[in-house]
Amino acid sequence: MSIDYRSSLSRLRARRLGTDHGKISLHETITKVERYQTRSTTDATQYTLGAMQEVDPDYTRISNEEADRVAEALRGGLASLGRSASYRQQGSVPANTHIRGASDVDLLVLLGEALTYDASGPGAAKGWYTPWSGSVLSAVRQLRTDCEGILERRYWGATVDTSKNKSIRLSDGSLRRDVDVVPGHWGDNATYQATLLERDRGVHILDKSVPTTTMNLPFLHAARLGEGDVPTSGGLKMAIRMLKNIKADSSRVIDLSSYDIAGLMWNCDQSLLRFTYGRELAILLGTDQWLETLVQNPSYARTLDTPDGIRKVLNESAKEAALALLASEVAALRQAVAEEWMRTLKSQRFATARRSVLDEIFIPG
Repeated sequence: MSIDYRSSLSRLRARRLGTDHGKISLHETITKVERYQTRSTTDATQYTLGAMQEVDPDYTRISNEEADRVAEALRGGLASLGRSASYRQQGSVPANTHIRGASDVDLLVLLGEALTYDASGPGAAKGWYTPWSGSVLSAVRQLRTDCEGILERRYWGATVDTSKNKSIRLSDGSLRRDVDVVPGHWGDNATYQATLLERDRGVHILDKSVPTTTMNLPFLHAARLGEGDVPTSGGLKMAIRMLKNIKADSSRVIDLSSYDIAGLMWNCDQSLLRFTYGRELAILLGTDQWLETLVQNPSYARTLDTPDGIRKVLNESAKEAALALLASEVAALRQAVAEEWMRTLKSQRFATARRSVLDEIFIPG
């Protein structure tokens, strides 16, 4: 399989600078040179370095600012209706595993007047909660209706897409980033009642098509990714970003979500992903070895849990085929990078062990 990494580099650059969706003008970015572009002149190696690198913090700051701006609009609008809510972000941006310069953001809007709780938890046993006489589901449905009206009035020049079952999508107009507003309510599970740490607190997101709410643990997911990243010195999140970029640039459909990809790599042996200065290519090698292990041991791969413990990572049979596709793309990149460096090193000792090249390479800068 021959892959054109020069074209992949072009797509990667557009994605990182936000020109792929027209959120940031080409004029603003045409002279911008990122660090990965100066560290290698060969296509596959430069692509690998860029695919791992975090998005420019200034671009991430704008994503956060737009989420805060929408939250303020909703806060004021709900207050005028005598209602309240809590606002939090979830997803790749707060986890710092996003790959787009113009990343959209998920803004949770969580019901203020009511929540659900685990009656068997220690807080419930101590009488912390007062049963609510109304229907929490009805209250969240009304919250969504109120949010739709507020956003349509406040962002009249933007596109307010209310057709999605779990979110309201804001785009265009004065918005510098797309924002997905996700209504829901808090769910105080037994663990949260014991720790009082928000990372353990559940969030129940409304699906208006049923209607019902489904429980998620977005803060625990992000926290565990952060904890797993520390002993790898950033290598875990570098690997996650790389895989997400590879998926985005593949000519084949790889049906794994960002949540799935993060879960796969969170379970990886940390020694395979440990980053040391100038040796990012060793992370490509470790990722390749880990995915190959999973493909060759499907029964083991099926046992892997997501970081938040909610489900198995490969909870559908189709995801096993998607994993195989992703692994083959990573293997192709690893081989292309090794061949670039073998031509440079011209060393016979690597001739029969191309994989080992990646462990030997130091790239300054």
